[in-house]
Amino acid sequence: MNQLLTQLTDSEFSLLISLPANDIEMARAALNGGAQGLKVHLNVAHFASGTRFGSWNEERENIGAICQLAREHDASVGVVPGARAGDETPFATPDEFAQMAQIGLDYFDAYPADAPAWTLAQTDLDIMLAAYDGGSWDELRVLESLGMRLCEASVARHEDYGTALCARDLASLRALCHAISCPVIVPSQKRLTPDDIALLRKCGARGVLLGAIVTGRDAQSIETATRQFAQRISHG
Repeated sequence: MNQLLTQLTDSEFSLLISLPANDIEMARAALNGGAQGLKVHLNVAHFASGTRFGSWNEERENIGAICQLAREHDASVGVVPGARAGDETPFATPDEFAQMAQIGLDYFDAYPADAPAWTLAQTDLDIMLAAYDGGSWDELRVLESLGMRLCEASVARHEDYGTALCARDLASLRALCHAISCPVIVPSQKRLTPDDIALLRKCGARGVLLGAIVTGRDAQSIETATRQFAQRISHG
C-alpha cells in the first residue's frame, strides 16, 4: 500500500499501463517496455468490445502472478474492482480487498458513484477515485477530505474517446490539478502521443495511464507503445 502514491510524490512523471486483460505476458511486455505500474480489472463485462474480466475468484491466480512479476520490477499494481453495488457486474467485497492487499495490490481505482461508502474507510488498498465529465471540483475536494489520495482524470466526454488531445482538455486538466492536492493521473481516453507528455506535465499531471486506445491489445503492441512513452518521459 502507498507504493504508487510514494512514486508519484517522489518522481517527476510516471508511466502506468492499464492491461486489456489480466494476462501475464501483457504485463511482462508493459514492464519490459518501461512501465512503472500496472492496472488490472475485476467484475467488468464490456459486451461491445467483447472484453470480460471475471470475479476475484476467477482472476486471483492471474493477478497474483502479475503482482509477483511487478515486484521484480519494483512496479505498483492497482485494480478496478467493478461497478456499483446492484449492477450486473458487482463491486469487490471488503474481504476481497483484504485478500488483494495480501498478494500485493497497492490501490483501487473507481468512479465515485461506483465506490461503496466503506471503501473510504478501509485501509487495505490506497484510494484512487476518478474525476469525471460533469463532475465538480468541489466534489473532488470533499472526496479528498474523506480519504481520496490519488485521482484519475477521466474527464473526456464519451463521444470524444479516441480523438486527439485538444486545448480544452489541457485547460480542464490544469484546472483539476489546481483544484485538488493529491496526484493526478491522465488516462488515455484521448489518443495520447509521446509528444503530449510535456503538455500534460505543464498542466500539473503526475503521470499517464495508457490503455488499449494507445497500446493496442496484444503484447507486442503494448511493449512498443510503452517503450515510446518511456523514452520520451526519460528525456524530459
